[in-house]
Amino acid sequence: MVKDKIQAAMQTFARAIIQPVMFMAVTGIIIALSAILKMDSMPAVFKTIGNLFFTTLQSGIIGQLSLIFCVGIAAAMAKKHKTDAAILGVSVYLIFLYSNNFWLNLTHRLAKAGSQGLAGTGQAEVLGVQVTDMGVFLGIILGCITGYFVNKLGNIKFHKYLASYEGTKFVYLILIFGVILFGILITYIWPPINHVVSATVSMMGKSGSIGLFAYGFLNRMLLPFGMHHLLWMPLYYTPLGGTAKILGKTYSGAMNIFLAELGNIGKIHSMHWSIGFLCNFGYIFLPIGIGLAFINTAKPENKDRVKGLVIPAVISAVVAGITEPIEFMFLFTAPLLWVAHGIIYGLGLVIPHLLGINIMVENIINTIMYSIVVPNSLGHQWLIIPVGLLLMAMEYYTFKFLILKFNLKTVGREDEEPELAGEQSGSGQNVVVGTSDEVQFSHLVKGLGGASNIKDVENCYSRIRINVIDASKIDLAEIKKFPSSGVINKKNNVQIVIGPGVESTKEKLDDFIAGLGTKEY
Repeated sequence: MVKDKIQAAMQTFARAIIQPVMFMAVTGIIIALSAILKMDSMPAVFKTIGNLFFTTLQSGIIGQLSLIFCVGIAAAMAKKHKTDAAILGVSVYLIFLYSNNFWLNLTHRLAKAGSQGLAGTGQAEVLGVQVTDMGVFLGIILGCITGYFVNKLGNIKFHKYLASYEGTKFVYLILIFGVILFGILITYIWPPINHVVSATVSMMGKSGSIGLFAYGFLNRMLLPFGMHHLLWMPLYYTPLGGTAKILGKTYSGAMNIFLAELGNIGKIHSMHWSIGFLCNFGYIFLPIGIGLAFINTAKPENKDRVKGLVIPAVISAVVAGITEPIEFMFLFTAPLLWVAHGIIYGLGLVIPHLLGINIMVENIINTIMYSIVVPNSLGHQWLIIPVGLLLMAMEYYTFKFLILKFNLKTVGREDEEPELAGEQSGSGQNVVVGTSDEVQFSHLVKGLGGASNIKDVENCYSRIRINVIDASKIDLAEIKKFPSSGVINKKNNVQIVIGPGVESTKEKLDDFIAGLGTKEY
């Protein structure tokens, strides 16, 4: 069906786009540390070290996100030939820059830099080349194009005398011509698109609380489909999240703007409005409220068991910023709670905005770090704890009321011995049968229809995403024997919610499948 193909394509894109973003948390925390070292009260040697790291990461990583996205998305989308896809990603990016610049120059449309540089001209200098300013959208588009063609034509074979031009080399040949044409066309196509993007951002900025609430609510509603990345990522890293000029340099995307402000915190007088998208109480306080509600409403004989499930999930959210283990405990078993959670999640962005909190609130480690860097006069971070406690209370009492009022069968309230496994019709902590990795992975592979039925295995922040060839071979009962926080079964796509350590689990699964050889279950 067309609908299934579109959904599968969106899931592939959502999975691919998160790969380069996964490194940004490290960049952010080091930039925050650099900002502390750069403070005026610090010794000269500390200032020098702070400037070294800040300048390197700000210019080398944040300033080149478009290229990083291009390579990351191309490699993530490629089912095979990932190394070749990454090389092609760099190649097509450079081809675009020089073809776009050539055409702008040929048609006498290269903008002249003014007192503010190229800002406002619709053009920018990228890797020393003046081109049409597409920001990080350029990398996203080129990464998707590269990944698509690698998958489509990467395995093509020619006569043995033309073997050196087959496979990914043929893809490269096609992309040379295609990207040069794209580089030319974009000089005419992108200016009106950029105008629409600017108008959208302007409207979003003016909408204030309404826009923030809509963002927060939709963020949670898209989580079950694994597509919430498609909402927050553009706001964090593209002009859709705002554009700001900081000490003569232009930055786009809420996260990029905030990190630039961190590095120049002693020279700015206010925080940009886009900080509202980053001030998110859904990582620390809301999970605590949910966990307390589950423990409080559990049957007396189940409270200890519920604590054993809930507390690690809450810690995962508070410390690592991964909320899915706690959210998947009620996502499918109590949809009413999920809607209520989405509403409070949205309010969790609106209330801080109305009270003037202008600092990124994320997991507890990053939040503390940012609070140290940003002066209280700018960030108003003293309000974080009282506002957090208010939102935690809202979540707790709302959940408690709805659970008791409608007798919702949340964790610890089941009528019979629970089968705590997350899927389309249930969620929670999966049953563990067997303790060794080999036993656990054997259940998972068997439940997926055997190694021969597994098409590919990928992971995002918290989930292993597995595409299978024949959906009829999936055995959810067997999959539930693998320890996880939940399972989402979408026909040919199965998502296993792991939380922290997902990359390690994915690698172990890859090794296990590779070690099976011709053996099947």
